[in-house]
Amino acid sequence: MAQIERDKPAHAPAGKSKEWNFHPALPIAMSPVFDVPPKPKAAVVWLLNTWATLTPPVNHLICALVVFYFLWPDMAEMHALDAGWVVRIATINFGAILIFATALHTYLYILAGQETRLKFDVRPMEKSSRFTFGTQVWDNIFWTLASATICWTAWVILYCYVAANGWVRTLDSFAQSPIWFVAFFFVIRFWQSFHFYWIHRLIHFPWLFKNVHHLHHRNVNVGPWSGLAMHPVESLFYFSGILIHFVLPSHPVHVLFHMFSLSLGAVFSHAGFEKLLVRDK
Repeated sequence: MAQIERDKPAHAPAGKSKEWNFHPALPIAMSPVFDVPPKPKAAVVWLLNTWATLTPPVNHLICALVVFYFLWPDMAEMHALDAGWVVRIATINFGAILIFATALHTYLYILAGQETRLKFDVRPMEKSSRFTFGTQVWDNIFWTLASATICWTAWVILYCYVAANGWVRTLDSFAQSPIWFVAFFFVIRFWQSFHFYWIHRLIHFPWLFKNVHHLHHRNVNVGPWSGLAMHPVESLFYFSGILIHFVLPSHPVHVLFHMFSLSLGAVFSHAGFEKLLVRDK
């Protein structure tokens, strides 16, 4: 990858310092999957490349596999709503958000690991009465933990309880249906975008925007904790994408992958930077 110039971000107008806000090269390239006329070869290459490097889906899949094989409760425990497995799932979810969001916020904003390079808005995060506790960071942390993570956890607990009791179709292993096991990861990616589009359209209706979605939109200059800083109603809508697993046979790894894509994906997509730099690359 090309080295990023330290003194001036890409596309800084002449005479502007490194404090000029970053924006990517325009026009922004779109996925060829839905191109008209169709470009099947380009679409297949794009889909395969999504899984060929450390892209967000690959990172979310790694997290899902680690959690499933080392931390996830046994399905047999979930026949009854017992505090043991419920608390374990809650601990996994809260732990994941705390680890990733804190690490990213610390590197980008406290340590200023890449200063303002590739930052969309170079202004500091706000301290304003518009925010809970009068400061954007603590507002975002509060709503992420008290709203989004609780709703996310509640949806997962509901699914696990229903699946453990045999009320929905599940996959016990990769060997049970290897083609579907792999294909479902692609389906989840499309479903996630489809579901998010319509949910987002819904919460932009005037009444819902004014009473629900406005809380998320208070964040103009976003950071890692902003992605899940949402009203409880929006959080319930946002994580309701899990309902696809009540309909289509799923393995716990599919569910974990999907939920990490929604949760950890929001942490990184709202980080406020185009890319993460390591040694200027």
